[in-house]
Amino acid sequence: MQICLMDETGATDGALSVLAARWGLEHDEDNPMALVLTPQHLELRKRDEPKLGGIFVDFVGGAMAHRRKFGGGRGEAVAKAVGIKGDYLPDVVDATA
Repeated sequence: MQICLMDETGATDGALSVLAARWGLEHDEDNPMALVLTPQHLELRKRDEPKLGGIFVDFVGGAMAHRRKFGGGRGEAVAKAVGIKGDYLPDVVDATA
């Protein structure tokens, strides 16, 4: 896949090059879409519309952080699926990763 690759970290460790090689990305300076490595995260930008800003996913902040720290609770679909009721708390292994 061809996309503009931009490194805004200021680091010289080649992290973006490693990522590009792993996922088969080729640098294309003329592509309007850019994959940008910033000091905070990896984001996708539309270069010809800078007002849109970058798109990135944050799995460790906001509501996701609360869920990660405190769990989803008994109302979650997975809790219902394994049959959590009252004092019954089965041992469950999440092997999806």
